[in-house]
Amino acid sequence: MRNAPAFWFTPHLTPAALALTPLAWVYGRIATAHGNWRAKHAYYAAVPVIGIGNLSVGGTGKTPLAEALATHYAAQGHMVAVVLRGYGGREAGRPLQVTFQHNATQVGDEAIALYRALPTGTQIWVGKHRPSVVRRAEQAGATLIILDDAFQRRDVARNANVLVIDGQQGFGNGLTLPAGPLREPLSARARAHFAVVMNEPPTPAHEAPPYWGLTAYRLNIRLLAADVCVLRQTPVLAFAGLGNPTKFFVGLSKAGINVVGTWPLPDHTTYPRPLQQQLQQAATDRGARLVTTSKDAAKLPEGFAHMVRAQLSGPDWDNVLAALDGLLAQG
Repeated sequence: MRNAPAFWFTPHLTPAALALTPLAWVYGRIATAHGNWRAKHAYYAAVPVIGIGNLSVGGTGKTPLAEALATHYAAQGHMVAVVLRGYGGREAGRPLQVTFQHNATQVGDEAIALYRALPTGTQIWVGKHRPSVVRRAEQAGATLIILDDAFQRRDVARNANVLVIDGQQGFGNGLTLPAGPLREPLSARARAHFAVVMNEPPTPAHEAPPYWGLTAYRLNIRLLAADVCVLRQTPVLAFAGLGNPTKFFVGLSKAGINVVGTWPLPDHTTYPRPLQQQLQQAATDRGARLVTTSKDAAKLPEGFAHMVRAQLSGPDWDNVLAALDGLLAQG
């Protein structure tokens, strides 16, 4: 999350966190009560449902995981539907299937990025009321549904509930907003069938965090080699509007790219024309090429910037799939 308070991620509670603890307690109680109410009225789909989400605010890798799983299950013969809120899309209030005719202004940047990345025939659905969206996806022939950013959205029952954790920040100080980074109390982790930990720093096995009793599988988000190799001879100005844009910038540097400037922006930035002109001028001043993510490229004119995509890797990928297949087989 851009500009997240540093005290959210300190190992010991700071005076600022302690001062905000009463508000965090109230927030946590309300979040729990709201989630429990939704769960009592949950919709049960007639097809398998996988939910992906997190406890912390900001980007943890939920959408890359949804993309990878959708690609895998589509290859297994499923008609996969990915369901998401469509944040920022002016037409995303009602159930809507994304097509080539839509743009990010209509259905949101994440929906367009997924539509462009996933195999032909994979359904992308957006809408505020997820039970209605899931019903529409079923009616359209979906045989497996993936709910993106859905850990708190308990109005649709799921066969598998996957909790995504940032391997570098974990759960921060363990407190809910505004004293910490959590969307709901840490006890909510018990709803997860297992966790996927993204980009955890290498540690000896006996020192690996236990994640409070959760079965945890480790994966890494890496920039696609084909997208970065063409940049190694060119200075670049990187910009991104993500939950944590710093991860993208660091990833470019680790890939050997000469990053001469970075421009972090709020998540779901819309890129009006004046901002586009500022970015172009900044790149010209540095003699650099503009580089951004697939999510940001979905909101910009074609060719405005070089797009660098991300992909999942890691030795636990097969374990993730095996765990999901076992849960889905239980019905």
